[in-house]
Amino acid sequence: MLPMSKALKYAIKKGTIALALMLCASFLSGNTGSAEAAIPKTIRIGVIASTGKAAYKNAGIVKFTVQGNYQVIDAGALPPLNVLGDMEEGSSWQVAYLTTGIQVIRDGQPLIITPGPIVIQEKSHSGSNLVVLQSYTPNGSTTETAINKRYRGNMEFKLGSGYLTGINDLPLEEYLYGVVPREMSNNWPIEALKAQALAARTYAVVNYNKRIALGFNLLDTPDDQAYGGYDSEGAQATQAVQETQGEIITYRGEPISAVYHSNSGGHTEDNENVWSGPALPYLRGKPDPYSLKCKFGSWTYETVATGTDALGRLGVQDKLRQIDPNFGTLADIELIKYPSGRVKKIVITDSAGYTIEKTGSEFGKLFNPSFYTYLNEQSFMSNFFSVEFLQQNSLTVVDAAGNTRSVTGQSGLMAVSGDGTVSSLDGGSAGVYGTDGTNTVKLTVFPEQIVFKGHGWGHGVGMSQWGAYQMAKEGKTYRDIITFYYTGVEISK
Repeated sequence: MLPMSKALKYAIKKGTIALALMLCASFLSGNTGSAEAAIPKTIRIGVIASTGKAAYKNAGIVKFTVQGNYQVIDAGALPPLNVLGDMEEGSSWQVAYLTTGIQVIRDGQPLIITPGPIVIQEKSHSGSNLVVLQSYTPNGSTTETAINKRYRGNMEFKLGSGYLTGINDLPLEEYLYGVVPREMSNNWPIEALKAQALAARTYAVVNYNKRIALGFNLLDTPDDQAYGGYDSEGAQATQAVQETQGEIITYRGEPISAVYHSNSGGHTEDNENVWSGPALPYLRGKPDPYSLKCKFGSWTYETVATGTDALGRLGVQDKLRQIDPNFGTLADIELIKYPSGRVKKIVITDSAGYTIEKTGSEFGKLFNPSFYTYLNEQSFMSNFFSVEFLQQNSLTVVDAAGNTRSVTGQSGLMAVSGDGTVSSLDGGSAGVYGTDGTNTVKLTVFPEQIVFKGHGWGHGVGMSQWGAYQMAKEGKTYRDIITFYYTGVEISK
């Protein structure tokens, strides 16, 4: 977070007057980020931006219209503001990036070219006022991409280096109307939605200036918080926001980093085991029986050791060879775990002793590139898993010369472990010792099927959303939910 004075200097240096005024108002009202200071009344959300994290980016042209009472303002003309005129419902507007500034066009007729920003501003605040972003075309492209989303409050278009940025400026509580039902189903129990409203509001307060260098507070994507504007709102989620208005989660008087995830899988995680940084006392891992009763509490990903499985997916060995061609014949998988059961590190060894090491998350994302992506409950969903080797009708072994052959009739084969214990090969261990009666040699048993049995979806830190759902179903209040998932916290207003 930038110190307020530096943020103001940045805004003024860049000529972003609207941003500078917003920061001044925020600073003078005591918005310092502490629980004792006022929660900011408004927030600026980047809905079209240049960062790679944005859903819509590098716009050269943006088309829009309005519903309700708006006027269009050239905010770069301070002082005084240059009001270009009222905006009639049904009229078509667009802003376009030019090397000389922002061109404003109404119903196909150019109005002005200005350094901007251009602000689509409510004449008076009303819930019936909506800015409709219809589409955008990236600068240098002829491909128009539909947006078709409605937004409460104001919309600002500012000039970047080769692109336009679109910023939705609206009351913080109304922003939450569009966040809560994107992060949690509007049809879920009201107490779970209230808990989500507190987590989302607290996140917005703590991260208020996270994107300030870009001219706004937060992005509208899950990299900050998913925000879908007016069209994503739901009546029950709105009720949850209204009934918790102004409430945030604090630890010793300070707002917390109120992170959350889909399902803990039965145990939440310490924050330092997921992200770099100090251990936070309110983000401590603990058993979570509620999440195990819900969707995504458990999952299974079954695949082959080599080749492709029945669904056409590459097996484990082939996935590993994509990232390291030096990897040979799969021999062993070792899991090193945190106390929660999540995999801290996985060590995969081939028949020649060559190893690949990955974090549990890195390994899982080989099979599901983003744990944010839900496929089905047969998907690899988290780093909370165990591994099993399955044999079918035969074993594949590699001899000392590196020759691979299939061996049937397992009941006739015995193994001698390193400590001399004799056992049948039917167990499917990846590293065993075989004997022909005179000599003992190490054989690498090649499993045909590999099963990863896992729990949960997401990073596991903070509030489990499915756990909150289950707690609410069992009659717990949003206060019960918050104090269960965040250790030693209070709810402050």
